[in-house]
Amino acid sequence: MSELTEQRLGYGFGLLGGVLIALGGLVSLLIGAADLILGRPLGALGAASEAVVLFVVGGLAIFFAWLGRHEWSSRPLAGGILLVVLAVLGWIVVGVAGDLLALIGSLFVFLAGVLYLLEPAKKAVGAAVSAS
Repeated sequence: MSELTEQRLGYGFGLLGGVLIALGGLVSLLIGAADLILGRPLGALGAASEAVVLFVVGGLAIFFAWLGRHEWSSRPLAGGILLVVLAVLGWIVVGVAGDLLALIGSLFVFLAGVLYLLEPAKKAVGAAVSAS
């Protein structure tokens, strides 16, 4: 069995978080459809707008998690920073009491970004210690 590394675990967390954020967008889209059926067009517009943003954030999270594991595996710093930024954007869109799936997904994306940042942080600390 292969070793479980920070990058592999970050990849799994990034994929899971991106899927959860996208599912949160789907739930928001369904709520918007229900609002439209019930005759609340402004509520439907707000929910649809949130759904589009969550779909984009979830898709980007999946994309950058994939890039960090495959194409950018030698440069995990870029993928880690982008995943942390996407997690913060997800939290801003959802808010604290918003869509629970998207909120949990943002947490997983944040953890994925932190896991991608561990290896560059270890290298930086090692270089700082050896320099002094």
